[in-house]
Amino acid sequence: MTITLKYFGSLADITKLREEQFTFDEETILVSTLKSKIESSYQNMQNTAYTIAVNQTMSDLQTKISDKDVVAFLPPFAGG
Repeated sequence: MTITLKYFGSLADITKLREEQFTFDEETILVSTLKSKIESSYQNMQNTAYTIAVNQTMSDLQTKISDKDVVAFLPPFAGG
């Protein structure tokens, strides 16, 4: 399966990317698996607070990711 990852705000600064493609052998993976893989690739993300959305829906670590899903890594929002 191939998924699209999008990074916003300070997370785009850490990864030096706005978007990238990831390919996995599995048909589905959990957000927790992806999070571990990303934090291994971009170790500064381990010390950064962020949330993850799958197909524009906020997710938890047990959310399943499937082929062609879009996963967004979102820094904390502030404002009013």
